[in-house]
Amino acid sequence: MRIILFVLLCALSFSGFGQDTLEYRPKIMEFSLENHSGYNANPKANQDVNSLTRIKQDMSLKLRAGIPLVLKAKTIFAIQLKYDQQFYRTETSQNDLFNYLNSRQLTNTGVTLFYQYKKEKGKSLTFVTSAELASDEWNFNRYSNRYLANVNYMKDLNSTASIGFGGVVNYALGVWNIYPTFSYQKKLSSKTLFEAFLPSKVNFRYHINPKTYLIAETEFVNWRFNVTDPIPHNEGSLALIRADVYFKFRLEKEIHDWLWLGVDTGFIHNVNYGLTSPGGRMADAVQEFNVRDTGFIRFWIFILPPSTLWKSL
Repeated sequence: MRIILFVLLCALSFSGFGQDTLEYRPKIMEFSLENHSGYNANPKANQDVNSLTRIKQDMSLKLRAGIPLVLKAKTIFAIQLKYDQQFYRTETSQNDLFNYLNSRQLTNTGVTLFYQYKKEKGKSLTFVTSAELASDEWNFNRYSNRYLANVNYMKDLNSTASIGFGGVVNYALGVWNIYPTFSYQKKLSSKTLFEAFLPSKVNFRYHINPKTYLIAETEFVNWRFNVTDPIPHNEGSLALIRADVYFKFRLEKEIHDWLWLGVDTGFIHNVNYGLTSPGGRMADAVQEFNVRDTGFIRFWIFILPPSTLWKSL
C-alpha cells in the first residue's frame, strides 16, 4: 500500500491559509537515510520455528526526484521517480529468513504521475497514479509489481481550515486494497498547524520562522516485498510484509531558499512482520515474528521549488 503518495498529494494541495509563517512547499527532490537501533525478532509461539534473531542494522535509503511538466496557476502536472533500498545485518541468528535477508537487498523502484486542477474558491481536484517494482530481484510479475490510483477533492472551509475526501485503488504484489481517504488542516495560531492525513498520519507543525520547522508526527507505514526462495522447503517467491507505527519528532532547516536539511528521531512500534504466500495476507502467514519496539533516526536533504516560483502559482 503506497500511503506515502496520499501524503504527497495532500502536501501539494496545501494552500497556506494566507500566513507566510505557516506556508510550506512540497519536496520535489529528496535523499534520506534511516537507521533503526538494534532489536530482537522472535518467531511467534504458533510458528514451527524456534530461534531468536538479533538485528544489528536495519537501514533504508530513499531517493525521490520530481519533474514538473506543467506548472501553472490552476494546473500542475508532474512526474516523480523513486528508488528505495532496504538493508539488514544480523548479529546472531539461526533463522533462515534473516540469514537470507542478511545477504540480500530489497529494492522498491517506480514512477508516479501527479495531476492537480485548482478550481475557484479554494477548491482543488487531484489525481495520482503509480507503478512500482518491489522485490529482491529485477523480475517483473504479478507478485512483484504494485499499481495505485488515487483521487482527492479538497476545499477550504474558511480562512483557517480545509478538508479533503478521496479514495485509493491499490494492487500490491497480488493483493487488492480499496479504501477511502480523508484530510483535514486547521490553523491553530500564526505559527501552529494541525494536520490529519488519514489513514496514514497525524501531525502538529510549529514553524519557528519561515526557515525552521518543528513537527511532531504519528505515522502508519507498511511495505511488502517479493522475496525469492527465502526459506528451505518452500520453493518459489514469498511476500515479506511489515507494518509499523512511527512516533517521531522532526526538524527541518533551510540552508538555501531551495535547499533544506532534515532530521527525524523517535521510536517505532511494530504491528506485524512476516512471510506469506504470493498474494497472501498476514492472517495466512507462513512465518510470523514478534519484533521489539526500537528507536530510529533519519537524515535527509531535499530540494523545494524556489519561493518566488511557488508564490506565483
